[in-house]
Amino acid sequence: MQTTLRSQAASTVEVDGDSIVIRIAKPQTADGADADQAALLQFAARADSFQGFILWQRYAAAYQVWQAKVDVADAAGADGFSRIYDPLCQTAASYAVLTGSKQFTAERFVDRAIACMERVPELGKLMRDGVLTPLWFHAALAQTEAVLDDDLLAVIDNEAAGRLRGMGGLSKDRVAKTVNGIVAEHDADAARAATEAAKARKKVIATPVDAELSDVTITAASEDAALIMKSLDAVAAGVCDDDPRNKQSRRSDAAVARLTGTQFACRCGNDGCPARLSEDEIAERCAKIVLHVVARRDTLTGDSETPAFLDGFGPISAEHAREVSGRTDTVHRELDLGDLMDGTAQAGNGYRPTAACDTAVRALHGQCSMIGCDEPAWQCDLDHVQEYDHFDPEAGGPTCPCNLNPKCRFHHGLKTHVPGWVDDQIVDANGIVWTEVTTPEGITVRAQALNSWLLPELGLLPCTHPAPVGAATVRDAGPGPQREVTRTQAKHRYRMQIRAANRRARGATAAAFVSWGEPPF
Repeated sequence: MQTTLRSQAASTVEVDGDSIVIRIAKPQTADGADADQAALLQFAARADSFQGFILWQRYAAAYQVWQAKVDVADAAGADGFSRIYDPLCQTAASYAVLTGSKQFTAERFVDRAIACMERVPELGKLMRDGVLTPLWFHAALAQTEAVLDDDLLAVIDNEAAGRLRGMGGLSKDRVAKTVNGIVAEHDADAARAATEAAKARKKVIATPVDAELSDVTITAASEDAALIMKSLDAVAAGVCDDDPRNKQSRRSDAAVARLTGTQFACRCGNDGCPARLSEDEIAERCAKIVLHVVARRDTLTGDSETPAFLDGFGPISAEHAREVSGRTDTVHRELDLGDLMDGTAQAGNGYRPTAACDTAVRALHGQCSMIGCDEPAWQCDLDHVQEYDHFDPEAGGPTCPCNLNPKCRFHHGLKTHVPGWVDDQIVDANGIVWTEVTTPEGITVRAQALNSWLLPELGLLPCTHPAPVGAATVRDAGPGPQREVTRTQAKHRYRMQIRAANRRARGATAAAFVSWGEPPF
């Protein structure tokens, strides 16, 4: 058996008889400008792919030992001692001695080995093949623990593995949210049991940290926790710019003040401090707090168990969505995707999306579109992937779901101001929206929009904006250097050339993408 490490075509892991041969291609490390930065980054980022393969082999070995002890126990029959020192306990005890670990740690390892081989074998194979790192696999495994029906678990395992294999770029957060959504859709009983169990775990605990500080942990429903954090930020936002505390310290002091009924004050020490911390001013800011939950209509009516999406948290079960919908402080707004056919930009300002377009884009992507960033979509900027042409809007950069995605302020600024960053967005033949980013080193990574499962119709709607007709020249700006285009237009043209080159390369190597389960663009 031989497997090629994901994103490192020259690296292989080969099982040859009783040996595992790992070959990792190390790039040339020339000094200065001659160094291949793309190869170095690929090596630094993905040379750990073999760890998943090795962990899968370790799990397989521990599973075989456990299975052999199960066979012996079944043949011998059960007694009092065998119920205490069952095969898992025995296997873990030997593993603990060999690794110098505690019995609990060893039992968790053996339990994960059994889960990898029996409960979610398809997800385990993704780790074996380098698609999932061990950390991502364990995040996926944690989402399936409440599923007790073996037949349902097999369906969830296969669907989750298929979706993850075809999603492109992954992160721990994307993996966990994807599997969580599939579990919530297929096993309403498990989701309900998890919700009820979570309600029983609501608590407030104070834990000493040192001689002066203690942690206060409040366990609450996901939507209430999000509202608490937004409320604390609204309180802390009233201090002036000279307040010496960092954001977390201000949150802590604001929480103590609100819970104890004392006054939250700015600590700048300046006379005439412009802080806005009166009860009326705080109430005004808190009144503007909005927590977004996106759900399909048939989910809210009870005709479907399709999960909903809670901004800043991820998928929630259909029953949980109906509970949130029934709260007295919930305001309902219908999103009719058909409205996008009448226009996606505001009539008086082609740069600004309509409310329907804005909501649809944020709901589709769910979070910052840069892989690895989980900033909630409604706290991000909406970015024109292909830059909007303010001189000639019909020349390109349309305000349309096909060309908009959320980016946090950091990544939006990174793309705008740091040379070499180029992003693109593609809708494939199946209506799946894909984002793509190319780093300054020339490495391109693509990934599905996170919530394609929630709004599958969005990528199938035909775009109503005109096709690009070319860039316009800049008007005479008076005295000074005369250019055919501005520096900004020149930068945008360069990025368009890079996007075009990436798309041509993508078409030329479509077969390679298919082999990894990614779309043949």
